[in-house]
Amino acid sequence: MPTRKRKHLSPGAASRCAVTACLVTLVSGCLGGSHATAPTPAPAVTTAPASSVPASSDPPSSVPAASAPAKPSFTVTGVNPVLPNGSQDTNAQAPGTVCDAAKVSADRALGAEIATGFAFDGFPVASALLTHFLAGDGTKVAYSASSAIAKRARASSAFRALDGEVQQAILGQLNGGPGRTRVLLSAAQLPTVAFESGSSDLYWGFRGTQGLAVTGHGSLANGRWTGTLTYVIRDSYGFPVSDTLAGFGPPMRYLQTVCGAPQHAGGARWFPDSITVTVPFSRTA
Repeated sequence: MPTRKRKHLSPGAASRCAVTACLVTLVSGCLGGSHATAPTPAPAVTTAPASSVPASSDPPSSVPAASAPAKPSFTVTGVNPVLPNGSQDTNAQAPGTVCDAAKVSADRALGAEIATGFAFDGFPVASALLTHFLAGDGTKVAYSASSAIAKRARASSAFRALDGEVQQAILGQLNGGPGRTRVLLSAAQLPTVAFESGSSDLYWGFRGTQGLAVTGHGSLANGRWTGTLTYVIRDSYGFPVSDTLAGFGPPMRYLQTVCGAPQHAGGARWFPDSITVTVPFSRTA
């Protein structure tokens, strides 16, 4: 709100008032004994400078700035769920069998030795996942996009091929016609990724994954769709019948099923695990 200015006299006007007052005093003194009366002096007229005029309280009129047109935006969603599979087998898949305490002890010792070997060989994730499996509580393990294993997954040739395929599917819907800005990908458009390099922590910890989800958002500017995609690579950490895994698959399955937790003390249990990977989306419209 503008500040209202109070009226005030200029220095010149103040001086004129002082002189006038002196003249009135002198005249009155000279004629003090006479019946004559001195003429009443005309009041001094003062003019306030322009700067002393109070500002108007009304706000200055302004023309609203034209708002820029909103950029066309898009969202992406899609899920290829993890379906029931042999990696998730439990004690119920080993009917009529008896858990042998001596074998449990031997197999657990083997599992612990392998986990230690993974860590020694530079595969910390494989070591952590196998150790979690042997603990038998079955709780989920999720690696965030900022984790070292997520960065390795993003840099892998297997994931790059998957990402290229998914981005092409997204672009096909975005360029499919006006208003196609809500992209919904089917399970068939979200293939699972398999990490096949035996010298990688991804192989010993995940290898062939079993599910995939993707979300994303972005906008169109200067003839180009740009945004961000987030993948969640999903898996079931466990040992199916066919998983020999360099010879230690069968004893781990024995711990998972015949002696599976929580039915048997010292047994193992499968659990869900995942890796989140975030990548940019940038395609010509």
